[in-house]
Amino acid sequence: MKIALVAGGYIPAPPLSNSILTLMQEYKYFLDNLGYEVDIFNDKNVNEVIDKINKNNYDFVHLHAYQFVSQFNQSLKQKYCFSCHNGYFLKKDKWEEDFKQGFQHYLNAPGIIALSHPTKDVFLQAGYSGYISTQVNGIDTQKFDFKDQGNNKAICLGWIQPRKQQKLLAEIINGKIAIDFVGPLDDPDFVEGSTTKYLGVWSLKDVYSHLTNYSCLVLISDGEVAPLVVLEAMAAGLCVVVSESASANLHSKDFIRVLPDDILTNATAENQKIVCDTITDLIDKNRFLRQEIVEYVRGNFDFSQIIKTYIQIIDEFIKFYY
Repeated sequence: MKIALVAGGYIPAPPLSNSILTLMQEYKYFLDNLGYEVDIFNDKNVNEVIDKINKNNYDFVHLHAYQFVSQFNQSLKQKYCFSCHNGYFLKKDKWEEDFKQGFQHYLNAPGIIALSHPTKDVFLQAGYSGYISTQVNGIDTQKFDFKDQGNNKAICLGWIQPRKQQKLLAEIINGKIAIDFVGPLDDPDFVEGSTTKYLGVWSLKDVYSHLTNYSCLVLISDGEVAPLVVLEAMAAGLCVVVSESASANLHSKDFIRVLPDDILTNATAENQKIVCDTITDLIDKNRFLRQEIVEYVRGNFDFSQIIKTYIQIIDEFIKFYY
């Protein structure tokens, strides 16, 4: 079976990576090993991408770029599935104009592979009537180094930008908790403090090897769909403190704490104490939970597991239309 995976032309400069591309590359690796023939398309010229797909008779096409949906609906000669990775997808009041205009086109996509049940519900509540299923994001846990003990520090890994609220987090916990910030600096208002340090940008290889040195990942973002970094942290043995938006597909566990999206913007004295106490508590507990954390993420999000569901989705989609 020939499969085409389509991104929107993401070409990050080294050492930066792109989580959507990382995800697609993992799908290709695991599908190739099972005997499938997988091609990745990552070009900003949507017409060229469609032309190549139309000429090569793919059995299944999976689009990961919402800006391509309208053209795919018009010009692709076969049915395809679409996954939306927009961080504000679940918050309609934060949709940008191009996304608002595009949403009706998304409802006309032949198939949708939602990244979480809440994401699926948005499509269904809007009247979507095509094929729809849910597939969680996954990772290759074997790529992550693992140490039995962390360094009793927290880390906030990812683009430093207003949506992810690192500036607010740093202000609240500075002087109370040691936390390192890693990722491209895209918020001019972010500043270091006495215990809140900016370490620059890691490559994906650095993530695989360095993340396990820490005890807790913090991601209190006000908009996410299903962030890979949370799974990456757990694969390295870290506890996670996440906002509700960043908690998609996670279960109730001692090593996972979910806080309200607005706990940093509504920074009352009580909320500041909750944030600090929660992070401190999970740093303390991490030393006893690291092996359990890794076993959890391997059982629920490793590609060796989720690839089986993905193949079932492909089969269901083909039967649905053909």
